[in-house]
Order: sequence, then structure tokens, then C-alpha cells
Amino acid sequence: MKPLSLARLAAALEPEAVRGSSDRRITQICYDSRRVRPGALFVAQPGAHVDGHQFIPGAVAAGSVAVVHSRPLNHYAAGVTYLRVADAAAALSRAAACFYRHPARELTVVGVTGTNGKSTTAWWIYHLLRHLRVAAGLISTVGCDYGAGLGTNPEHVTTPLAVETHAALRAMVDAGLEAAVVEASSWGLAAGSKRLADVGFDVGVITNFSHDHLELHGSAAAYLDAKLNLFRALRGRGAFAVAPPQLAAQVRAVTAVPVHLYGRDRDPRLGGATATAARAPAAGGTARRSLSFVLHLDGASADCSLTAPGAFNLDNCLAAAAVAARCRGLQAADLAAPIAALRLPPGHMEEVACGQPFRVVVDYAHTPEAFRAALSYLADQARSGGGRLIAVFGSAGERDIEKRPQQGRIACRYADLVVLTDEDCRGEEPLAILRQIAAGCRGRTLGADLVLEVEREAAIARAVAAARPRDVVALLGKGHEASIIGPRGARAYDERGAAVAALRAAGYGQAAAAC
Repeated sequence: MKPLSLARLAAALEPEAVRGSSDRRITQICYDSRRVRPGALFVAQPGAHVDGHQFIPGAVAAGSVAVVHSRPLNHYAAGVTYLRVADAAAALSRAAACFYRHPARELTVVGVTGTNGKSTTAWWIYHLLRHLRVAAGLISTVGCDYGAGLGTNPEHVTTPLAVETHAALRAMVDAGLEAAVVEASSWGLAAGSKRLADVGFDVGVITNFSHDHLELHGSAAAYLDAKLNLFRALRGRGAFAVAPPQLAAQVRAVTAVPVHLYGRDRDPRLGGATATAARAPAAGGTARRSLSFVLHLDGASADCSLTAPGAFNLDNCLAAAAVAARCRGLQAADLAAPIAALRLPPGHMEEVACGQPFRVVVDYAHTPEAFRAALSYLADQARSGGGRLIAVFGSAGERDIEKRPQQGRIACRYADLVVLTDEDCRGEEPLAILRQIAAGCRGRTLGADLVLEVEREAAIARAVAAARPRDVVALLGKGHEASIIGPRGARAYDERGAAVAALRAAGYGQAAAAC
């Protein structure tokens, strides 16, 4: 980006006090002192583990010419401008939006939130728009496209901080894109984080709402309210919201834009997007078999097929279809071919086939409701084929602890064998997390139908070794993610690769191209 005057940035920040000259040119907005380049504006943010104020000297030494801070300082370096603000997160958001010249204003920005399904829904909206010749970009936990093609998410977070978000949106504008699909987590929408505070949205989508992230929000009401910030941010003529019927009242209470409803088996005469006559593929097949249904969209209908399993994915498809149709003014028949071309994102109900006589499925499910949806579907698949369900999973450290016994209880309802293992323990003791999950596994025998194995690769190997013909082995929680975060930071990890390694070690797939 071209340098921007500090005076212009200061006007956007509205600081409580300024110490030093505003006659400077800013070349970078930065919150990490290790990434500072000469000419940077460094924003010191108080964090959960460290306080950015302690890194101000390092940022100045690296070349910062201006510092934003929210706490009193003991030292002010000569030749550096200091701007004191009430809220550092809000300042970072405003500074990023201003520095990157408010790129969201030049795009149609679609935000997707919800407890479960937002990654898949965002992925499908992006692909539907691209199929319909809309030049769209994507910011999502499962992938990003800033204009140079689809790639992985480099940040290992659903919603990046404001600097990365606005930089990505500016890259999309510079690449000539028309639209951006942004997966909006409650962390990104929360009043405390301000990651998306200065992104004006044109379309807001909510998939569902259930238990998660109480460690951040404190209550279910606060968690929902954070998600509703997406709809408070809807802007301008033509803006609209898409919601399931059970959340329509909450969405309508916070926005004046039209709210369009979607969901399975609604009366087509009520309008919105719905599906009837859904027919699932025969049990025992793979996740790539098509689900057929009739799509109804505001009075018109069309026969459709979706290559994804489970009723929950049909809901995600309906939400995506409602957005694409209204963005382009299309009818149901116009969406039949684009829907047929959709595929699930990486790590979502992804089969690992190495010639073994049982199925191995990698899925990103990590909330209680996602567990219930995924495991109930896979249990039906396994038992219809005469097999058992084996579930391998853990629960993230330094995150919502209330869901841990719920995960155990749900898994033990559907799975014949439960193998508990690490999933980003961070600073927590891994075995302690597993015991909290196991507290929900009443009636299970430790070492028999309930196994605790901290190392994830070893846990997958144990599940593979225990699998019999026609069984289904479900690997939950990591999905597409490329690392596991422990006490010493992140290490490279690939769930599908770990499954392939375990299958090969068990004697499968030695010459199979699929592996």
C-alpha cells in the first residue's frame, strides 16, 4: 500500500491525546513488534497472555514512527508520535480500514456466521458465485482466495485480525474481484475483538445457534448477541439477511433489511428457500454419493442433486442457494447445475480410502451439535452396513470446558468405541482435558470401549487397528487444519495424512494411488 499520512489516520482514530508530530507518513499498520518495518504505526493491544504495551520499545527500535496505546507509558522515545486511545482493538480496526482505503466499500461483502456449518456455507456461496461468473473472493477457515486463486488459510483462525482482513479485502479489490465471502466467527464479531467492526456487510447469513465459546462470551445470550453484530453491520440499499426460521425474530430485531428464510421441509408457499422430497443415497456408500431433492425458491422449483451427506449439509446448501439467487436475481432452475457441481470443503466428511475393508472419515465437527449431526449420520451408515462406529476426537485447550462432557456423552450415544485424544491442548494438561470429556462417558469401561490416548497419531492407529470390515472410523475435530497447538506452540499436522500413515502401517494401501 502507498504510505498514508498520520494526520489522516489520527482523524480516523479520534485519540484522547497525541504526543509528537502528526506530520509523518505511515507505511504499515502492525500489532506484532516482530513484524514491524520502518515507518510503521504500532498498535499495542492488551491480550489474554501478553500485553502489547511491553513490546513498544522493540517496535520503536524496529522502525515504528508512531505508537497507539491505551495505557499510561513510563517512557516516550524521541522522534516517535504517541496516540492514546480508549480502546486499542477499535483503534486497530479503524486504522486498518483507513490505511487500506476502506476496501469493503468497493465489494459486495457476504458475511456468514453460526455455530456450525458456517465454513461449508461460506465455501459453497463462494463456489456458487464463481460458477455464476461473479468474481468472488473468500476468507474462511477452510480456504482463502484474495484474487490469485484458492489457497489454505495461513492464520489458523476463522476470522483474521483487522489488519489481515482489510489487507485481504484490498487485495481482492486490486485483483478486480466484485464480491467477498467472509466467514465471521463470534470471536471476529465480538465487541471486544473488533476484528470486523469496520467491515460493512451487504449480506448476512446465520446458519444456526447452539453451545460453544462460553469461555469467551460468558453466556449463551452474549454469544448470540456477538453473532447478531453481523446483522447490525448490514449496510446500504440492496442489503439483506438470510436466516433459518428459528432465528428470524432475533435477526429482525437488530436489522431493518429484508430477512429471507431457508430450511428443509418448509411450506414452499411461505417463500424463501426450502427443499422437499429429499432422498439420501443408500447406506454404506461414500460421502460422494448425491443427495437428491426439489429446490423451492420463492414460488419456483427445480430438481437438484448435492454431492454431500447428511440433512445438515442440505440446510447449508439452501442458505448458500438463497444468497446466490438473490445476489444475481436467479430462479431455482438456474441453480440446479451450480449446486450439482458443489463439493464439500477439505476435511469435511472427507473419506480416506486405502483399500481397507472399512471406512475412515475425517470431519471438522467440534461442537456438541456438530457431533450429534455427524455421529448420528455415520452411526446410521455403519449399522445399516452391518458395522460399528469408532470415534476419535478431543477438545481444544483454553476454550469452552462446559462442552467437554457433552462431547463425551454424545459420542458414547452413537459410537461403539470412543478414543479420546489431543486437539490443540495449548497450555492445558492434555490428559486432564481427556478426563473431562470422559466424565460424560458413563457406562463405558476404560481400556475396553473407552480409550484415552494423548498422542493423536497413536490414537488414530489404535482406532484403525480395532476396526473390522464394514466399520466406520470417524476422526473428528481437526478436519482441514494443518497444525496441532500444544504448550510449546504449533507443530505441523495433517489429519488425512495421519490416517493414511496408520492405514499403511496396518498393511493397507501399499500400492494404492488413493493413498
